[in-house]
Amino acid sequence: MKKLATLGMILASALCFANTAAAGEARTLCVYDPSGANGDAYATMKDFQVAATAWGYDLELKPYTNEKTASDDFKAGKCDAAFLTGVRARSFSKFASTLEALGALPSYELLGKAIALMADPKLADKMKNGEYETAMIMPMGAVYLMVRDKSWKSIEDIAGKRITTIDFDQAALHMVKLVGASMVSADISTFSGIFNNGAADICYSPATAFKPLELEKGVKEKGGVIRYPIAQLTGQVLIRSEKFNAEFGANARKYASDNFKKILQLSTKADASVDKKYWIEIPKEDKARYDQIFLDVRVKLRDELKVYDKTTLSLMRRLRCNEDKTRPECAQKLE
Repeated sequence: MKKLATLGMILASALCFANTAAAGEARTLCVYDPSGANGDAYATMKDFQVAATAWGYDLELKPYTNEKTASDDFKAGKCDAAFLTGVRARSFSKFASTLEALGALPSYELLGKAIALMADPKLADKMKNGEYETAMIMPMGAVYLMVRDKSWKSIEDIAGKRITTIDFDQAALHMVKLVGASMVSADISTFSGIFNNGAADICYSPATAFKPLELEKGVKEKGGVIRYPIAQLTGQVLIRSEKFNAEFGANARKYASDNFKKILQLSTKADASVDKKYWIEIPKEDKARYDQIFLDVRVKLRDELKVYDKTTLSLMRRLRCNEDKTRPECAQKLE
């Protein structure tokens, strides 16, 4: 009996060890966060790391404060997965990164619905591009124009002004040229300093950066934040498909959709934390005009510059028109 009991314990231990080993395949996830391991994005990835253990993977998180370096290391195979902004992720997946298209998702509610669509198994093949796959998409805040003068309320007012511009973002470069503004080359780590020291008149950013990057120093008393989301910034986990099983991406996208509201709290709290004196309201008729301008820009970026994905734009148009069928674009059907 003792021998049988001992044998049973050995078998049980072996089985437990086998399950633990199978549930803990080691993979590296390189995480871009301007604040490194102390930032909100990194904290969100720590929650994701815990969830991944149930899918059979032990993710080692590596913090990066330089997004280009994180992207380059992922491309070079030094990371099995990477967390990047949608803008930077565009070179890996045009389909998913098109969620950040200019003016395409004017509310967090629509962004949540779009991320839920991305989790639909019917779109699984669209989430793959060669050796890469977009495994998770999370909200990082609506992007607003921040100006040094509150009187600059229209697109026409921006003409001739200096705007910090992410220099590898084709969409932003095109928009700056369209409105007749002057580009001041910047990246995520430098734009705030350029704006705050007066080297630029305008910057664009989510409210999540307003206090941490002290953007009120650039806005000052005469400036403000225009309450019109020009885009939605997203964070995206990209994986090398060969390093993960077929279910990992589907599980991760479902996780992102299920936890959307929880993750969104970082953005809504940031929006609410901006002092009311800084918000600049624009007339309803101007918003409608800007909607049309951005629609025309998206079509051009889709057809001529090949920046945006056609299917993603169509999905977002459907979401907008389901929410409000009176939008003029719903009759135009340009996207």
